[in-house]
Amino acid sequence: MTMPARDLEQAAPERAAVHLHAPTPQQEGAPDRRARPAEYDPHARADELMNALVVEDSPQIAERLVELVSVPSRVEVVATAATEDEALAACDRYTISLAIVDLQLAQGTGFGVIRRLRAATGANPACIVVLTNHAVPALKVAAFEAGADYFLDKSKDFATIPRLIGELLSGREN
Repeated sequence: MTMPARDLEQAAPERAAVHLHAPTPQQEGAPDRRARPAEYDPHARADELMNALVVEDSPQIAERLVELVSVPSRVEVVATAATEDEALAACDRYTISLAIVDLQLAQGTGFGVIRRLRAATGANPACIVVLTNHAVPALKVAAFEAGADYFLDKSKDFATIPRLIGELLSGREN
């Protein structure tokens, strides 16, 4: 479960109305999502294959994420990375539509990856999902400030990933 809306307001009371990357209150159990500009188009066309990047230093978790994120003819995991350097190299090599990013990596952090993806995107910015065991309010705020779209707790929200992918895909069709 994610933090209830009232707790989000307590964690950053003045931020929600002022900062573009601040989390917006959501209903209980929904993934947290930052406010997006009105022109935000996560993916230009529904028939295009989404390139996904999984940034996770645990091989078992990375393997499970690849299974959860991959959707035949819709979402393809083009790279996995266990370190910040590997992830940044993948960002340079591929056009990423979706990134699942852990914050604590074998080398570096996920924050550099989030910033690179957010800076590198043009008309079709990547959807960036933070998935971490360290779901504390300060890291949550920092992740949204860096450019994350969603912030999920591995211990509580792992099962919501297929639903999130489904929502992203259905959003492409509209």
